[in-house]
Amino acid sequence: MNEKFYSLKKEKQDKMINGAMQIFARYGYRHASTDEMVRACGVSKGLWFHYFENKTGLYSFVSSYGLKYAMLELSMAQIKSGTDYFTLRYEIEECKMQMMEKYPYLPLFIYSIIREEDPDVAELIKEPRQKYAEAVSKIMMQADYSALTNHEDYLLLIDMLDYSIEALMNDGYRSPVFSAERYLTEVKKHISALQKLL
Repeated sequence: MNEKFYSLKKEKQDKMINGAMQIFARYGYRHASTDEMVRACGVSKGLWFHYFENKTGLYSFVSSYGLKYAMLELSMAQIKSGTDYFTLRYEIEECKMQMMEKYPYLPLFIYSIIREEDPDVAELIKEPRQKYAEAVSKIMMQADYSALTNHEDYLLLIDMLDYSIEALMNDGYRSPVFSAERYLTEVKKHISALQKLL
């Protein structure tokens, strides 16, 4: 826990967290620049390093913070056990869009954390990344997979949908302004297309 950082006003904390999430999400750990973070959130570089020793410490903190926040939001979502897989998958995406109200780059940052392989931070984010994966898995185990399990390659179909949804999110962030409504419409189209194929 970074007590010095938490002594800041919440508004300033969130401003700094959002700036770091944005740059780490877009460039990954290795290519993220603290100068870019300074521009993204408007606080001095000196202030960053007053609260975080280095970029590694900052990444570790923001990753852990972001994943904990995401798990909290997912745990509060009104997801019912026995919901069919497709509905549940869409509800998770709706929950991610709600996270964006406070942390606009968090959904993209989560994908970035999951894919991060840099040896400087891999060990530091191993535990929070694993806890997040377990939390999502626990939610997904509540789903009714009967529409999928009749098909031999249903795990491959789930992977295909996951990759499609991630690509849609990346496309959304490439736009000048991310539109949650447009994103969810596209996600729904992809889910419906897969349901029809099955």
